[in-house]
Amino acid sequence: MFKEVKDVEDGKAPGLIDMDETFFERVYEQVARVPEGAVCTYGTIAELAGYPRASREVGFAMSRALSEWDLPYHRIVNAKGTLAPAYAFGGKDKQRELLESEGVTFVDEETIDMKKHRWPPDPVSGESEPEQLSLL
Repeated sequence: MFKEVKDVEDGKAPGLIDMDETFFERVYEQVARVPEGAVCTYGTIAELAGYPRASREVGFAMSRALSEWDLPYHRIVNAKGTLAPAYAFGGKDKQRELLESEGVTFVDEETIDMKKHRWPPDPVSGESEPEQLSLL
């Protein structure tokens, strides 16, 4: 399905676990499964792909995916449910716009209501859901 990826030196990024075609394929398949109106964490994608504790590697794999694959990148967030840095997804405003267009709600300017929109609803393993604090 997602056989071709952007250039990756020796199949891994510096300081990360070895990543081969199977790793990338599994990550992209899980990202493609996240339904509209939901979000999933990098850690959960790693676990679902069979690579527990490889959330950073999932982020790296996503940065190497080709845009024409039309993966729902905007639905993948960190464990706290905060929007991505400016360099990803076209920036925080673009990610928020895409998520809101799918019905995703926020508890503040940059934090998704994870209790309502997390997919799958229960963490796959022991990944804890961080407490969300409101500034109001």
